[in-house]
Amino acid sequence: MSANYSLLCYTREATGREEANNEDIAYSMHLALRSGDDAEWQPLNENYGIFFAAGVPIAAATAESRRACTAAARFAADPFDAPRPATDAVAHGVVMPGMDITLKSLKNPFLFRLADGRFAIAATRTARGGEPDGSERSAFLLAISDDLTAFDQRGLVLLRTTGGVNRPSVSFDAADACYVVSWTGDDGKARTARTADIVAAAGSGRPLDVVESASSQPLRQTGDCGIPNAVVGNSIAISEPEAERLIERFGRIRNTGTSVPAQRIDAGLHGEDARNAVLALAATRAELSYSDGSQATRAVDWNMDQLEAVAQEAADGTFKAGQTRTVEGVIRQSVYPVPFAVERADPSVFAWDFNGKPMFMFIATDDTDGNCVDPNDGRTHMPLRIADSIEALSDAAGGRAREIDLLACGDLNSEDRPMTGCFWAPELHVIGGKLSVLFMPCFDGPRVNPDGTPNDRAGKPDMWTGSCHIMQLKQHSDGTDFDPREPENWTVPEPILDPDGEALNPIQRISLDMTVLCDSGRWYYAWQQVGSIWIASFDPDRPAKLASKPKQIVVPEFAWDNMIAEGPNAIVHDGTIFLIYSGSLVGIDYTTGLVTAPAGRGVDLTDASAWTKLDYPLQKSGMYNGRWQLGTGHGMWSHDEDGNLIYVFHNAEYENGRYGGRDAQVRRVHWSKEGMPILDMQTAEELDPDYARVTMEVGREGDWAR
Repeated sequence: MSANYSLLCYTREATGREEANNEDIAYSMHLALRSGDDAEWQPLNENYGIFFAAGVPIAAATAESRRACTAAARFAADPFDAPRPATDAVAHGVVMPGMDITLKSLKNPFLFRLADGRFAIAATRTARGGEPDGSERSAFLLAISDDLTAFDQRGLVLLRTTGGVNRPSVSFDAADACYVVSWTGDDGKARTARTADIVAAAGSGRPLDVVESASSQPLRQTGDCGIPNAVVGNSIAISEPEAERLIERFGRIRNTGTSVPAQRIDAGLHGEDARNAVLALAATRAELSYSDGSQATRAVDWNMDQLEAVAQEAADGTFKAGQTRTVEGVIRQSVYPVPFAVERADPSVFAWDFNGKPMFMFIATDDTDGNCVDPNDGRTHMPLRIADSIEALSDAAGGRAREIDLLACGDLNSEDRPMTGCFWAPELHVIGGKLSVLFMPCFDGPRVNPDGTPNDRAGKPDMWTGSCHIMQLKQHSDGTDFDPREPENWTVPEPILDPDGEALNPIQRISLDMTVLCDSGRWYYAWQQVGSIWIASFDPDRPAKLASKPKQIVVPEFAWDNMIAEGPNAIVHDGTIFLIYSGSLVGIDYTTGLVTAPAGRGVDLTDASAWTKLDYPLQKSGMYNGRWQLGTGHGMWSHDEDGNLIYVFHNAEYENGRYGGRDAQVRRVHWSKEGMPILDMQTAEELDPDYARVTMEVGREGDWAR
C-alpha cells in the first residue's frame, strides 16, 4: 500500500429513500479515501454517512432521565433549542425519543488535527433534515475521534457573534500554541477566533472573541470530487496505518484464499480403527482468509469415493507410514433463497434438540401486505415452521405450506383476555430448561384512550394494548419435551410483569420485541417500550416476572435511528456482548444499530453506562448480490447446521414506489479482524468461486504399535 493517503470529508445532496440517501443520511459526514494525488476518491461505507450529529436532550430533561443519551452525554444546555415541556417519560426518569430529544443533522463538515494528533470535526449543526436550527448564527458543532470509527461529541463552540458562522474551519497555530477558528459571516467577510483549547471551548457556554480576518479560509476545498451528489468539505493527509484502519472498518472485505491443514493418521492403527480414523476426516474444515487479515472456517463436501478408497487402503495396510494421499472437496456454502420467507417479519431461526433429535424452527410476525396488526381479514396467527435444515424452512422448499399456527385470533391469555391481533416478534429461547416463545399479542381496543380521547381502534385489535408475553413448551415427568408442533403442548401465554406485578410500561402501555441474554450467571430480558431499548433481570425459573426494575439503556439519538430503537438481540463473541437493535420507523428506512458491553466480568447490564453505542448503522439499506435491499433490520443471531453464525432479519418489500410488507432473509455472519460482525458480506466476498475447490493431504506418521 502507498504511504501517501488523503481523506476527504463531505455531505451529499439528498436523492431519495430508495437510494438510502434521504435527508437523514445525506446530511451527515461521509468519508472517501485515495492514495496518491492523481487517484480517484473511493467512498467509504458504501457512500453512507459515518459521523451523525447527536440529538439534543431538551432543557426540561433531567440528568436522571437522560442517562441513556450516551452520544449527547457531554452536551450542556442548548441556547438554540426552543424550550418545551417534558413528556411524562421524564417524570419516570427516562426520555421519550423524538420528543424529549431534538434530533439534528449537519452540513459543512471540516476535518482537522488536534495538537496531540487526534482527529477533530467542525461542522454546521442543523435541524433534522438540514434546515437551520439557529446555532448557525453564532456556533458550530465539535467532535473528536482517535481513528474516525467512533466519536466523542463535545457539543457547540460558541462565538461572540450573531452574524452567521458559515463553513467553519479550524487549524492549530503551533507558533502561538492556539487553535484558529475561521469562517465567513453572512455579510461575506472573513472572521476568526482563537483559543488555546478548542475541546474545552466546546460546551463551556463561554463564547470566543471574534476578529475580522484578511484571509478567506484557504483550508476548505471547492470543486467536484467525482463522487455523485457530494458536497465537499475538505481533505487531510493521513498515515498508512490510519488508512488501513478506515479500510478495515468501512471497506469491503473479500475472500482472498482457502487452505486445508494437512491431516495425519497414526500408522499404528490397523483394520477398522484405521478405516474409521480416515473417515472421521470428513469433518475437516477449510480455512478461509480475507483481505483485512481475518479468517473463518467452513465445512467441506469431500469426495467420499476418494475418502472411502483411502480408508480402505488404511484398513488393508496398503497405506503405509510415510505415504500420503490426496482427497478433493468443495467448500460448503449454502446460498439461501431470497426472499427466504415472504411477508414474514421479525424472524427468528432456532436450532434445537428435540429429545435427542436436531431440528430447526422458524417463527415470525405475519406481515401480509404490511398489515401486522390484524392481517388476513382479521385472521391473525403465530406461524411456526419446523424442519431438519434451515433451507427446508424457506418458502421455496415448501416451508410456508407446512406452517403451524401456535396461536390464532381469539385465543385466551392467562388473564382470560382474547388475544385478537399482532402476535409480534416471536422469539424462541430456552429459559429455565424449557423451550419458550417471547412475543407481543394485542387485544381489542377500549372505547377511549387513557387520556380520555376516543379510540379509533375500539372493538378492533389495538397495538397500543400489546405487552410482552411468554409461553413455554410442556415437559413430561421425566423431563423430556412434548412435541412443539402441537399447539396444545404449549402453556397458556402469560404477560410478563415488573417486580411489583405491574405492567412493564407505565407510560404508554405497549411493550414488545422481548429477547433474552445471560451474563455472569445473571439472566436479563431486553425489549422495546417508550421507543427505546429497556432491560431488567429475571429468574429463569419464574420467567413471567422481572427481578429488577426496568431500565432504559438505548435511546435513538441520531437521524438514522431517529424515532425508535427496537428489536434487540444479543450474542457473546470474544468477551464482548453484541446487542443489535433496529432504528428508524418500520419501512424502507429501517436500519440495524449496535451497542456492546463487556461479557463475563459481572458488569451490571442494567446500567446504561455499561453499553457503548456505534455512531452509525451496523447494517443499512444497500446493494446485496446485485440487488437493492431496503429497510433491513430486526435481526436475530442464530447458527446453521455446521455451527456457523447466521443472521436472520427482514427487509422491506418495495417495488415501483409501493411498500408491501417485510420479507425474512438469512445470511451468514463474518467477523472482521478487529472483531466486528459483518452482516452484509456478499456471496462472492464470503467465498471467491476460484477458491471453492480444495484438497486435503492425508498422511500416515509413526508406527507406535510395534
